[in-house]
Amino acid sequence: MPKAPRAKPVKAGLEATIIAHDPQMVEIVRLLERLATASSNVVLSGESGTGKDLAAHALHLWGERSALPMVTVDLPSIPGSLLESELFGYERGAFTGAAQRKAGKFELAGKGTLFLDQIGELSPLHQAKLLRAVEERRFERLGGTEPVELEARLIASASADLEEAVTRELFRRDLFHRLGVFWIRLPPLRERPADIVPLAEHFLEKEVERRGRAPRRFSPDALELFATYAWPGNVRELKGVVEHGAILSKSETFERADIPAYVLESPSVTWGVTLHKRPTLAAVEKSYIERVLRDVGGNTTRAAEILGISRKSLWQRRKRYEVD
Repeated sequence: MPKAPRAKPVKAGLEATIIAHDPQMVEIVRLLERLATASSNVVLSGESGTGKDLAAHALHLWGERSALPMVTVDLPSIPGSLLESELFGYERGAFTGAAQRKAGKFELAGKGTLFLDQIGELSPLHQAKLLRAVEERRFERLGGTEPVELEARLIASASADLEEAVTRELFRRDLFHRLGVFWIRLPPLRERPADIVPLAEHFLEKEVERRGRAPRRFSPDALELFATYAWPGNVRELKGVVEHGAILSKSETFERADIPAYVLESPSVTWGVTLHKRPTLAAVEKSYIERVLRDVGGNTTRAAEILGISRKSLWQRRKRYEVD
């Protein structure tokens, strides 16, 4: 099974490890690898929690700009009256309280990467100003006339309904195409079922590293529930559920009872997840056996004890699932 590359973080707080076993995610990672070496604008779209920020970091860290700044602008968090000065900076005296020149996010990014998070939140006025900067590759600080070169690579994120906003003329079509030279849709977790267990295991490993006393494996019941739940909050929700259970668990095994009540009380068959996209119970069992065997260094006796089956049953399952 192909795996995503693991990029070593080169700046504090930045990491770009993408877990990809599901075929469509494997293809997305390959595309990210290719685009990381380019300078074209990229738009990352998808539901909340699908990993758009992680993909943006991958585009930065996996390319030649990795040693340069990556500046993230959380557009919804900036009041409209301040957005222009935050993006483009301002000159001394541009407004009351502007005692000295200040560089904006575009300038601070230098020749690195500028990540505009939630581009669909821009007002029509700010869409027009951004379009001009993107087209001309230059801008002026607020209150100034001297042009400043835009040298950073632009990456933007958008919700899944940005195209609808364009159709309804709530978002400029010309800006849509200028920013989206490449358009990457990150699928919701329910559409990448092969990644659910590997992601859960990755998050659990991180909790063990961070806390030292977190459970080290999942019970089959917990994994089965993970495989059937719809995950409306996507990867972000899965991460939170694993963290919740890791804190509350009292044993080395993450049990079904360690999962938050709101997940436990949801229907086992949920709307929005078609049966043919669900991993089978056999796939979940195979993944769990592989995980236990890794944890015990391949010790068959110890693995059988943890799994609660005989060595013969373990041997039969390994043969059936082709587990080395």
